[in-house]
Amino acid sequence: MVYDLRKDYLAEGFSAEAAAEFDSEETVALLEAAIRANGFKVDRIGHGRHLVKRLAGGSRWDLVFNVAEGVHG
Repeated sequence: MVYDLRKDYLAEGFSAEAAAEFDSEETVALLEAAIRANGFKVDRIGHGRHLVKRLAGGSRWDLVFNVAEGVHG
């Protein structure tokens, strides 16, 4: 699961307004629980930079559930 946590962007210096659309840990946990309740395994990846690192390291998935907002593009 790919997601953007509000707290991560606030820690990087984004304003509260700029980070307002990003998810809370509670939201991510609820999404994870719903996916698991339907019989799927969940691998929390985090935001785009974490995804790139994991892919470069050889990680592969059959499906990636993307709730990341992103900041560019």
